[in-house]
Amino acid sequence: MDKLEAMQRFVLVAQFGSFTKAADALGLPKSSISSAVQGLEKSLGTRLFHRSTRSITLTQDGETYLPQCQTLLAELDAVGSQFQRNPDDVRGVLRVDMPSRFATTVVIPHLADFIENYPNIRLKISSADYRVDPIKEGIDCVIRVGELDDSSLIARPLTQYRSFNCVSPNYVEKFGIPQTLAELANHKLIEYSHTLGNLDAQFEYMEDGKVKQESMPSNLAVNGTDAYLDACLSGLGIAQIPTIGVENLIEEGLLIMVLPQYEAEPMPVSLLYPSRRQPPKRLIVFMDWLQSIMIKNHKG
Repeated sequence: MDKLEAMQRFVLVAQFGSFTKAADALGLPKSSISSAVQGLEKSLGTRLFHRSTRSITLTQDGETYLPQCQTLLAELDAVGSQFQRNPDDVRGVLRVDMPSRFATTVVIPHLADFIENYPNIRLKISSADYRVDPIKEGIDCVIRVGELDDSSLIARPLTQYRSFNCVSPNYVEKFGIPQTLAELANHKLIEYSHTLGNLDAQFEYMEDGKVKQESMPSNLAVNGTDAYLDACLSGLGIAQIPTIGVENLIEEGLLIMVLPQYEAEPMPVSLLYPSRRQPPKRLIVFMDWLQSIMIKNHKG
């Protein structure tokens, strides 16, 4: 077995945290995966994994070696795919992470066209609404809505979404519609936060080009985009929801806009991917396709 193949198997074991799962993913016996990693350890002169009957974890040297392997393998993959010009020649697995609402309202409805154009790309989409580590988990690119954290990833801006302040009709029946910021003290805000921290709930709005906040009562915080929308539809409070995917709900009367003069700051939508000299062709065509979808939606 050559060293590159052993490195690929090592990376897979590290990502799954299991020799058995890595073997299942490759359709190989577990012994072949173990032998590959053991041979790699022997050639390097160090142990890459701590092994026990219950789990395996990377050693300190394994932690150092993993991103180096991932970078090298990605570079080789990109070099091998750079001259693929026929869509049928663009192939391989592409792992993408994105918010669940973005997946259901933007990507999935248009995905048939992409698959038809690139039938040999196998997409694996995760949309669990928690922040993944793309490098550690082997994700090729991630879609993020909102301000970006400092990151070693390369960011490609896609568009910006306005946010509407929304409530449901049954919420209005119980609590009415706030007409001023001062009246928000008598209403409930549904909080959206990845961390579900202990900070007070804040209604965000733009005034004179500046971002401002108004403290509000809240009984509920969620960290998932589907749960956020469902909570609003269920009458649990005011939600500040990106326009994509809610405009039709407003038209159908399932949601009602409130305080339209106090919209939150527009939310940037970005695609991020690991820093590489040359991304693989399948990632390039997916990024270009997604950009075209965003442009059409924005115009619409």
